[in-house]
Amino acid sequence: MAADGMPPLERRRLLAFAGLSAVAASVPAPAVALELADPQKLVIDNREPGVRIIGSRGEFVAARGAYYAPPVPFQQLPPHLINALVASEDRRFREHFGIDPQALARALLSTLTGRTQGGSTLTQQTLKEVYLKHTNVLVRKALAEPVLAPLLELNLGKEDILFVYLNRVYFGGGAYGIEAAARVYFGKAARDLSVLEAAVLVSLLPAPNRFNPHRNPDLARDRGVRVVEQMAEQGLLARTEADAAKGYRLIVAPSRSAWGGFHPGGTQVGWFARWAEAEADAVSGERSGTRTILTTLDYRIQKAAERHLGAALDRYGQQRKVEEGAVVVMRPDGAVVAMVGGRDYRAKEWNHAMQARRQPGSVAKLFVYLAALERGLTPRQRVSDDRLSVGGRPVRNFDDRYFGEVALDAALARSSNTAAVRLASGHLGEVRDIARRLGIRADLSGEAGDLALGTYETTLLDLTAAYAALANRGMRVTPYCVRELRGNEGQRVEVRAEQPREPVIRPQQLQQMRRMLVGVVQGGTGRAANPGVWAAGKTGTTSEHRDAWFIGFTERYVAGVWLGNTSAATPMDGVTGGGLPAQIWRAVIMEAIRG
Repeated sequence: MAADGMPPLERRRLLAFAGLSAVAASVPAPAVALELADPQKLVIDNREPGVRIIGSRGEFVAARGAYYAPPVPFQQLPPHLINALVASEDRRFREHFGIDPQALARALLSTLTGRTQGGSTLTQQTLKEVYLKHTNVLVRKALAEPVLAPLLELNLGKEDILFVYLNRVYFGGGAYGIEAAARVYFGKAARDLSVLEAAVLVSLLPAPNRFNPHRNPDLARDRGVRVVEQMAEQGLLARTEADAAKGYRLIVAPSRSAWGGFHPGGTQVGWFARWAEAEADAVSGERSGTRTILTTLDYRIQKAAERHLGAALDRYGQQRKVEEGAVVVMRPDGAVVAMVGGRDYRAKEWNHAMQARRQPGSVAKLFVYLAALERGLTPRQRVSDDRLSVGGRPVRNFDDRYFGEVALDAALARSSNTAAVRLASGHLGEVRDIARRLGIRADLSGEAGDLALGTYETTLLDLTAAYAALANRGMRVTPYCVRELRGNEGQRVEVRAEQPREPVIRPQQLQQMRRMLVGVVQGGTGRAANPGVWAAGKTGTTSEHRDAWFIGFTERYVAGVWLGNTSAATPMDGVTGGGLPAQIWRAVIMEAIRG
């Protein structure tokens, strides 16, 4: 109990409230007295906007915008990190009461004369970081900080102030707080930072982007050495330790940042992260602070998709004139577990899985054959595979071979073009209806040849979702990646609503179509995709080998692979859906089902 009879905590709160009231006209409203007494609240209050992407097993996948890692308790911060900060930024931190009068006078004079000079204590910098970023510089230094800094020290101890500051301050590269900075620049936790690494990070604070170790590692090291020397001069580090630290080899982690995001496991997950952020924005208008997005991503399958697509493009890209590719893997309910949108996310954020609209080729025959089954045909009924002309234009089979009357399942297995056009002729409305029911959003206004041979344009994601209906008892699928969204303080903002289960294929036709697509994999054009377990799917190759596809499913996963060039007019060299795409599909699915 204080001498005036008021409990110490209540007295501090009253003082804080009085101080804030004195500068209320100049200081932003969020600076409330009760918040000043809670360091945990200060760490998360008024953060810059950003999102953290979390995988299905709770692993950190990516950050978009401002990257704040989980706060590091003061007890876990290395002592040499604290000493480096004090030596470099505020050598009288442990003695002053929040304000260093001499430094403050210098800073005010420099502001009045149009120059820039430091002088703020760590306490003042903490206040600025949390509450005063957008306050007029002169008002902040002359009025707000002199009142609020001592009040903050009344409410918090020195350790709490250091805890708040180190978990809030910007270190460049999108990283806010020491844990994020340690991960971005050195690929490790803050508690494991060496003396030189800690000094390098502290040396970034005056100009984080200019001294970024990814841009200029030699300059960053030189500045870190200077901070180490300051520690030794101020008695915060033994001379022998300082000399050892200055001789330490600084190893900067490879940059994992691209297009405004940080991706600790590699930047190829960036396409999925961008989609997750867009999906979160669509379900919630809340954009302040750090939002956490819990997603459907299976990191193990994601890495398999990245690895196998990348290996195929590296090995065959130049030889077969293939510039780009994409892979989507989802569960039968539409939960996307992996997405690779191209060769290199760093070079191009354009997502070939979602944004590129390409001709599906024979993958579109799914809708033709389903329409035929729905009007009463059976897989063993026969259709003509003979030569055909439509409107004076010949329809050719891919291999220029024709077998006369063949069963529907055999025609699909060998991807007969003439048979598919005959099946579609006179039944365009039924084919379009099936495609729409399965989620295809393309312009389907073409004639029989366009619908049967897939000369319209659609996306890999939509096609993969259409095939997913065959893996989930005929239910229409809407692809999704967000399971739950949490706000800046960890509260649930949105949880994904359960999608209505809408059957779009009747059981009899579903089973017939599944068996026919199994035949494609076991003995047809998709033999290269056979993973050695039950699987079904369809190949697709467009005119002059401009696009090559394989889309298929097992009991647990549905996956689509596309290969092509950035320009839809540029052909590949003989690449077909039953070749490289089928091989990539098989490799990815085999890793997925092993897990």
